[in-house]
Order: sequence, then structure tokens, then C-alpha cells
Amino acid sequence: MGDAMVDVASYVLRALERLKQGAPSLDAQPQPLMQTFDALRDTLREQDLFSDDSLVLLSGGGNRVVLNAKGELVSSPLFKNIAAPFAVFGSGPYTRTFAQKNAALKASCDDMAQLFGAQVPCVRIPHGPAGAYLIKDKGFLVTGRYEGEVVAAAILVEKACRAELLAPKVGQLHYLNPALCMVEHAVYLASYSQHEKEASDELR
Repeated sequence: MGDAMVDVASYVLRALERLKQGAPSLDAQPQPLMQTFDALRDTLREQDLFSDDSLVLLSGGGNRVVLNAKGELVSSPLFKNIAAPFAVFGSGPYTRTFAQKNAALKASCDDMAQLFGAQVPCVRIPHGPAGAYLIKDKGFLVTGRYEGEVVAAAILVEKACRAELLAPKVGQLHYLNPALCMVEHAVYLASYSQHEKEASDELR
């Protein structure tokens, strides 16, 4: 597993630890969902990936809600076609810039291939089964089967955008074979992602 995923893993573990300890909740939503919201918000803020415009989709206990950065219930067309139980719309300094290019983010490392497949498409409204999207002119929307996967996806998208933007200065990126990317993604979903989802479910 690459350096990017090693960095990501530490933040995932910290987010899950917050969930086990509990966090201050808001009365507007069930406490378990607000604990999850607090953990995601705090972890992504540490990485400069959560702002006043961010939105979070959470599922649990028969509830499926979209919350704004203040933890208030809202609705957004960004999540209309999202089937995953967790998702975050946000942005970082590099995703904000790269999203203005209206270009897909191609997999240039195994970590990207595992989480996203061959590419992260750039769209206005997400659709289809992609695990992550660049939102034109705005930032990213990442999805996950469990909370930690959302954190990992957000950090990895920002790192990939950084690599793309710095490539002209430090050297050309080499993209992975799309077919091999899809194989890596399928293996990831069937093994590591499934195992971590089951472990996360046990904490609820």
C-alpha cells in the first residue's frame, strides 16, 4: 500500500476512535448520526477539506440525511443519484483549482485505482456508480461504504489533484492501464473495503 494510503489510514483510525468515544451531538438529528458527522467534519477540517459550503450525507438507524457544515438538515441535488450510505461534498486548495479544468482525474497510482478505478469523472451533478467525482468549478464529492472510506477518498482526491497541478513543474505523470485499474478496484471492494465496512458496522 502506497504512502498516500498510509497517511490516510492514520486519519481513518482517528475518526473511528472519535466514534467509539462519542462526541457532542445536536438535538436536530439522532445522536449516532451526529457523532459520525462530528468525526467526519473534524477529521476533514484537519486536512483543509471541509468548509462552510461542505455537505455530508449520512445513513444509519433507518435514517438517511444530508447535513450542512453546521449540522443542519438540508437537501441538495448533488446527492440525488448517490446510492452509497456515506458521502461528502467538499473542497481543498488543489481540488478547487483542478475542478476548474473540467477534466477527469486519471488514476496515476495504485491507491487511486483501488478506491476509484480508472478515473474520477468531472461533472455538475453526480450520476452512476463512481466512488468519487470532481464537481465542476467547486470541488469534490466522495462516497463510501463506511465513514473511514469517505475520509480516505477525500484525502486521496486532494493528493491526486495536487500531483496533477504540480506535474508541469516536477515531471510528467504516468497513468495506469484503465483495465488493470478496474481489476484493482474490484479486488479492493471485495476484500479490504468489505472487511473494513464490517469492522465499522460492529462499532455502531
